[in-house]
Amino acid sequence: MFLGTTSCRFDAYPTLLAKDGVVDVQTVDFSGETINLTGKWEFYWNEFLDPKGNSPEHKSYLSVGVPWFSQENEDGEEYPSFGFGTYRLTVILPNSDSNEEPFALSVPALHSAYKIFVNGELVAENGTTSTTQEFHRPSFHTKIIPLMVVSNKLDLVIHISNFSHKYAGIHGLIRLGKLQNIIHIWNVNFTMSWIIMIFMTFLAIYHALVFFINRSEKNALRMSFVYLGILILSSTLMETRILYNLLSDEFSIPLFRFSRIGFVLVLYFGGYIVLNMPQMRFFKRMLIFLKIYALIFLFVVMFTPVSHLADISFCFEILSGAFVILGLLSVSLALYFHRKESRLYFFSLLLAIIGGLIDILLIANPTFGYRPLGLVSLYLFIFPQTLGVTFGLVRVYKRSESLSKELYKRKEALEKKVKARTLELEKANRWKANFVSLISHDLRSPLNSVNQILDVIDFSFSETTAEEKKKFLEICKTGVTQSLRMLEQLLDVSRFDAFGTKLIQSQFCVNELLNEIIESVEPLATLKGIRIQKETPIQAEIIADRTLIGEVFKNILTNSIKYSYLNSEVWIGLSYKGKWLSVEIRDRGLGMSEEQIHRLTGEETIKSLPGTAGERGTGLGLQLCNNILEAHFGKLRIKSVLGVGSSFEISLSKSTKSVLLVDDSGNFRSDLAEVMRRNQWIVIEAGNGEEALSHLSRITPSLIITDLHMPGMNGISLIHEWEGRRHTNQKIPIILISSDAPLSGGDKFLEEEGLETIVSAYLSKMYKAEDLCQQIESILE
Repeated sequence: MFLGTTSCRFDAYPTLLAKDGVVDVQTVDFSGETINLTGKWEFYWNEFLDPKGNSPEHKSYLSVGVPWFSQENEDGEEYPSFGFGTYRLTVILPNSDSNEEPFALSVPALHSAYKIFVNGELVAENGTTSTTQEFHRPSFHTKIIPLMVVSNKLDLVIHISNFSHKYAGIHGLIRLGKLQNIIHIWNVNFTMSWIIMIFMTFLAIYHALVFFINRSEKNALRMSFVYLGILILSSTLMETRILYNLLSDEFSIPLFRFSRIGFVLVLYFGGYIVLNMPQMRFFKRMLIFLKIYALIFLFVVMFTPVSHLADISFCFEILSGAFVILGLLSVSLALYFHRKESRLYFFSLLLAIIGGLIDILLIANPTFGYRPLGLVSLYLFIFPQTLGVTFGLVRVYKRSESLSKELYKRKEALEKKVKARTLELEKANRWKANFVSLISHDLRSPLNSVNQILDVIDFSFSETTAEEKKKFLEICKTGVTQSLRMLEQLLDVSRFDAFGTKLIQSQFCVNELLNEIIESVEPLATLKGIRIQKETPIQAEIIADRTLIGEVFKNILTNSIKYSYLNSEVWIGLSYKGKWLSVEIRDRGLGMSEEQIHRLTGEETIKSLPGTAGERGTGLGLQLCNNILEAHFGKLRIKSVLGVGSSFEISLSKSTKSVLLVDDSGNFRSDLAEVMRRNQWIVIEAGNGEEALSHLSRITPSLIITDLHMPGMNGISLIHEWEGRRHTNQKIPIILISSDAPLSGGDKFLEEEGLETIVSAYLSKMYKAEDLCQQIESILE
C-alpha cells in the first residue's frame, strides 16, 4: 500500500516547461508517455477572456501548480486568494493523422470553479464561475476530458473564479496524454485511493478492537481516531477526490468542512500520543492547550461563514506546526529517557517532518519535476504507531498465555499441595496420637536417673557422707527441674497441627544451648560412668526455634548415652561446613545396621531396643528429630557400625539473613518462602499482622515483607505499629506487596500514609515467586 501510493517520483520530461504561455511537446512520444503542463502560463487577473479571441497585448505570466495568492504581479504585489482570472496556454503537438488515438486532459480540482475551452470550444465546466461571490458556486470534482484535436496546435483557455478556498487557481497539475494512458493513470490512482480508504477503515476498526480487547491500551483507541481522521483526509484531499466525485456540487462546502474535521482528529489524537510519551509535567500541560486548540479549531471549521472559512482555517493549519515541533521535542526527550518505543516514534516523526518540508518546497517549485509526498509523509508517522500498538497487543497476548500456563501449573501444584497437606494432616494426627509416648520417652531418662540415685541413697544411707548426699540431692533436683521444664515445653500440643511444626524462631548461641542440654543429661551419664567430652572451638549463633532444636540435641545425646557402653565416652563437636553449621555427637556403644537406621528414620512406628543398662524407649525419638529438622530445613546424617558405635551429624543453616514474611494467603506465602529458603534466607512466616508483631517481639529480622491487604491488621497498620514499637537502632527494610499493585509504579499512596521513607518498595504479587525474590534481593543490594 505504501509503495502503491508513493507519489514522490520523477515526472516525464520535466524540462518541457511552458515559456511565455507556449509549450512545445513535438518531441514527446505520447504512445507511452504523459506530461504535466507546467511552467509559465499567460494570466489575466480579474478578466474572463474571450476563448475565441486573440490574446490581449497586456500580458502577465504565472506559474501553474502554485496558487496565485503566493505569486506577485508586475508591480510586486501578491494576488489575493479571492477573485477570478484567466489562464491561457498554447501547446504545440506532434504531427498526427486522424486515425490516431485522441488526446485527453486529466484535470485535478482547480480552485474552486472553472470553465475549460480548447481551441475556442467549451469542453468542461466545474461549478459556477462568476465575477462576484454571490453567484459563484465551488466544485472540487476531478475530470478526464477527451480532446478532438484536428490540428497540431492546442489553444487552452481556463476561466477560474475562487471565493471559497485559500488555495486559488491551478494548484494541482494538469496532465496531457493519449486517452488510454490518461484513463490508465486515472484507474491506478482511483484504485489506490479506494485501497487506502479501505485500509484506513480496517486500521481504525482494528485499533478500536484492540482497545476493547485490552482496555489498558488507550493509545489504541486514540490511534483509531487518528486513522479515522486520515480516512477523511484521504477521501477528500487526494488527487482523485473520491467523496467530491461521488456527491454533487451542493456538498462542496460541507465536504470542505468535513476534511478539516479529519485534520483536527489527526492533530489532537496523534499529538496526544506523542506529547504523552516522555511523561513530563510540561508536556502534560501542553496537552491541555492542545485540547483547547483542537476544540476551537473544530468550532471554527463547523460554524465560520464561507467567506472567512478559508483564511481562518489556513491560519489554524499553519499554527498547528507549533505542536509538530513540540511533538518532535517530546519524542526526543522520550528517546533520551529510553521510554518504550521512543526510538521508533522519533525517527517516524522526523521523517514525516522532513516529508512535509519537502512538500512545501515542491509545491512552491513545481518545475522540479517531482510530485509532492502528500499523505505518504503522514504514513511514515502513523505506521510505527500501529506497529507499537500491535506489538503491545502481542505482548498482552503472550502475557495472557503465560498467565494461563502459570495458572494451570499452579492448579497442578495446588492439587499436589492438597495431597501433601492431607499427608501432613495424617502425619500430625499420628503425632498427636503418640504424644503421650513422646512425653514418656523424653521424661523417662532423667526421672529414671533420679530414681536410681534415690535407690542408691536409700540402700547406703548410713554409709553415705553428708557431702555425697548433698551432691546426689543436687543431681536429683537438677533432673526434676529439667523434667518439669521439658514437660512445660512438650505439653504445648498446638505446635503440632495439620501444617506441620509451628516454629517460634529467635537468634541464639548454639554453645550455650549445648551446655544446657549437657547439664540436663549429666545425671544419666554419671550413673553409667560415661564422660561427655565437648569440643566447640567456635561461637556459633543461628536463627531457629531454640526449644525444638534443644529437643533434637537432647534426644540424640540421651540416645548416645543410652546405647553407650559403661565407662565409655560421648563426644560432641561444633564446626562450620560450607553454608552449614554442623553439630556432631559420637558414642561408643551398640551401633546400628543400615536396616535399623532406615527403620528408625522412617515414619513407621517400631519398637525400640533396650539400652546397655536395660533402658527402655518408644522408638519415636529420631522421628521427632527428623520432623523438627525438616521444619528448619536442616538435615540429620547417621553413620554407625555394629558393636563399635554411632555418629549423628546435625546440619543447620548458619545464615543470619532472615526475613519475616507476612501474608494471609498460605499458598503464596509458602511458595515465596520456599524460593527464599533456597536462596539461603531464613524465613519466619506469619499469617496476619498480630502474629507478625508476636515474632518481632522475639527476633529482629533482616527484612520484613508484608501483604497490603489482610484481615484484621493490614500491612499499613502493621508497619505503623512496628514503627511505634521498635527501638531507634532497629531499622529494618520493609517491602510491601499486593495483588492490586501494578507491575511498575503505583506507590503514590505511600506518601499519603507517610511511609515513603520507610517502605523500600511496593511490588506486585503477580510476578512469579522466583522473579519476585530476585527483585527483592536487587532492591536490598
